[in-house]
Amino acid sequence: MIQQLRPYQSQAILEAREALRKYLRVLIVAPTGAGKTTIAAEIIRRTVERGGRVWFLAHRKELIDQASARLDQFGIAHGVIMASHWRDRPHERVQVASVQTLVNRDVDVPPSLIIIDEAHRATAASYQTVIENAGKPRVIGLTATPIRGDGKGLGTMFDAMVQCPPIRHLMDDGYLVPARAFAGKRVDLAGVEIRG
Repeated sequence: MIQQLRPYQSQAILEAREALRKYLRVLIVAPTGAGKTTIAAEIIRRTVERGGRVWFLAHRKELIDQASARLDQFGIAHGVIMASHWRDRPHERVQVASVQTLVNRDVDVPPSLIIIDEAHRATAASYQTVIENAGKPRVIGLTATPIRGDGKGLGTMFDAMVQCPPIRHLMDDGYLVPARAFAGKRVDLAGVEIRG
C-alpha cells in the first residue's frame, strides 16, 4: 500500500537517493513531527521492491514499536530483532532492530541498507559494530538534531546531508501546528537552597 507523502518528504527521498549514488552514508535531518519514520518507511518500501534487505535500527522499545507500526501502515512485511519480542520473523527482508540486541548477534544475511533512527547516536561503538558486522552496507541516518551529545558534528559518520524544511516553514505550510509557550512572569525562588 503506497501512502501519500508530503512534498518535502518526497523531496527528501529524492535527494537521499541522489546522494547515495555518490556516497555510502547519508543523513536526513528533519524536525520533530516532520515524519522521519514515514520517510524511512517509503525508502524501505522502495528498497524491498528492488530486491534489497533493510535493517531499521533504534535504541529504545518505543522507537522500535513506532517504526514497526508505521511499516504495518505501509503494508511492509517485517520482523523485529529485540529480546523476547513477539514479532520474531528472521526470514523477512526488513528487520526493525534494537541495536543493543543486534550488536550481540551474528549476521546470517546482511542488509543492503541500514536506516538509523536518532542518528546522532550513530557514532557509538554499538552502532559501529553492527554496521561493520553487516559488511558496511549503505546507511541512512534520521535525526532532528545533527549533532552529538558532546557537541560535535556527525561528519565522521555521514558523507552527505539532506535537510528538510525547518519547523517555521512546516508551521507556515500547515504541516505542524504553531507552538504556544506558557510561563510565569516571575519565578519565586524563596526557600530554594543555594550551594557552591
